[in-house]
Amino acid sequence: MDLDALVVARTPEWDRLDRLVRRRRLSGAESDELVRLYRATATDLSTLRSAAPDPETVTRLSQLLGRARARIAGTHEPAWRDVARFLTVLLPAALYRIRWWTVGVMVVFLAVGVVTGVWVATHPEALAAMGTPASRKEYVDQLFAAYYDPGVTFAAMVWTNNAWVSAL
Repeated sequence: MDLDALVVARTPEWDRLDRLVRRRRLSGAESDELVRLYRATATDLSTLRSAAPDPETVTRLSQLLGRARARIAGTHEPAWRDVARFLTVLLPAALYRIRWWTVGVMVVFLAVGVVTGVWVATHPEALAAMGTPASRKEYVDQLFAAYYDPGVTFAAMVWTNNAWVSAL
């Protein structure tokens, strides 16, 4: 096979493929032509590579086929756009869909807390179940503040507890 003759014979088709790839919009017939020329050019590239590869022609056709494939198949948006879309569209939509469940759960928890607080405040036996007056006073005056020690050990303890809770 005469490779020079192949290059001369196919150059108009390759140029047409290049023009189609560069166009902003294509009609239906032009899209079909783009796919047909893409396949023909891929066959030509395979033929050129197997017979006697000319580096310039192989590079030109490889680049042309890469651009044509991107045009045919479309390109993927960068990952940061996916993150931005998630934060600006998907997450707000999901939170909006569950808003009434969230409000309902909040109301139930607040109601349970208020009912429990009122019950403990109005029933002496419930308050007595919380401990003796001396132990409650010690808890308020000393133990509560000691629990929230600002040191590294407290931070490690909270982190470890949260890790265990999330693992469950």
